[in-house]
Formats: sequence, C-alpha cells, structure tokens
Amino acid sequence: TPAITHHSIQVNGKTLTYTATAAQMPLKDASGETEAHIFYVAYTLDGVKDGAQRPLAFCFNGGPGSASVWVHMGAMGPRSPRLLPHGGMPPPPYQLRDNPNTWLDQADLVFIDPVGTGYSRAKTVETARRMNGVQGDLQSVGEFIRMYVTRNDRTLSPLFLAGESYGTFRAAGLAGYLIDRGIAFNGVVLISATLNLE
Repeated sequence: TPAITHHSIQVNGKTLTYTATAAQMPLKDASGETEAHIFYVAYTLDGVKDGAQRPLAFCFNGGPGSASVWVHMGAMGPRSPRLLPHGGMPPPPYQLRDNPNTWLDQADLVFIDPVGTGYSRAKTVETARRMNGVQGDLQSVGEFIRMYVTRNDRTLSPLFLAGESYGTFRAAGLAGYLIDRGIAFNGVVLISATLNLE
C-alpha cells in the first residue's frame, strides 16, 4: 500500500503544495508472476489544472548499486538534511529542512531505486543477478517508467530523465530502450557523466 502524505514548501518566494508518495511497483515476468519490486518516491505538485502539461522527471543515482537517496535528499527533492555552514554533517539528532534548490517548481519528480538498491528487491538471486546487468537494469527500470507513466495517466506529459554517475549511462540507455517501446523523452540530464565505462 502506498504511503501518501501532503506538504508545502517555500521556493523562490512561492508556496508549493505537493503530494509525496512512497510505494513499490511490482515487476512481472512473461507468465505474470511478480519477480521484483521497485521502490520509488514521487512528488507531484497539487492544484495543477492539466497534469498532461506538467513535466515529469525520473531521477536516479548510479553505482550500479546505489539507491536514489543522493539525488533525492542531496539535490533535487523538496527536503534535504540540515548541514553545518561548511557542508559537513552535524552531530545527531539530524534534521531536515526545505530545499530551496528543489526541482519541484519545474517538474513532478519520481526517484527510482533500481532492483537491489534501497528498498527494491528481486524475488530470487538469479533475477537479482540478471537485473544488475546492463540489459536487465535497462529492462527493469524501463518497465517501471512505462508502468508509472501509464498508471498515473502521464502519457502526454513532457518526460525527462536525470541520472548521476552510472545513472548517466543508465539514462542514455533508457532513452534508446524506451523510444523503441513508444516512450520518447523531452530531455535527459546527465550529472557527473560516466558514459564511457572503459
């Protein structure tokens, strides 16, 4: 069952009210059996008259083997950790603050944890190994994006990918993988690009 909460933040002098959804999306094999779950956190702006006109960005880190927490809490999400003035971690208890640099004023955001990272899990060791390979990673994350766009009625939204480190390699691969399946992107953001793994 998705966990859904409602919040508001101040960004550039404007109040943004938004819905946060934390959930798992099941991935099924050809026989219809669930073979993995992908965990994600989505932030959608409230009060949008036409959701089809609102941009939607799928964001992830790299690794492979890294959850999306770094781009989520460290860069693009609406909340981030409160740090010391020089950028270091303060002593506990840790606190969150509104993120003035969030991308939520520009696009709805979906932070994806690929299978084997964060709370995303495969049903078997063999499935995990397959989904950790280049093609398996593209297929599983690509299927997640296809299902998210379809189930949330965002097929007409401008779509974007934002990847960091190995996530840039994944983003480039996903752009090609999904265009062959009828999903085109309006833009791809490459952060700390790692496109040539040699």
